[in-house]
Amino acid sequence: MPGDIVVRDSDDRSERMIKDPGRYFAEARERAEREVRREAEVRKDAAGQDEPGD
Repeated sequence: MPGDIVVRDSDDRSERMIKDPGRYFAEARERAEREVRREAEVRKDAAGQDEPGD
């Protein structure tokens, strides 16, 4: 069994958070807002399909 195992991680969130916390959290907030809007649209579309006359 090899003694030297290297794990490469492409997740650089912690580095970005430390480097520029204002930008990191602004981008996270924007992603969350987009997700909320997307979910609202999906729910609105789903509710509209149940209406009579469609």
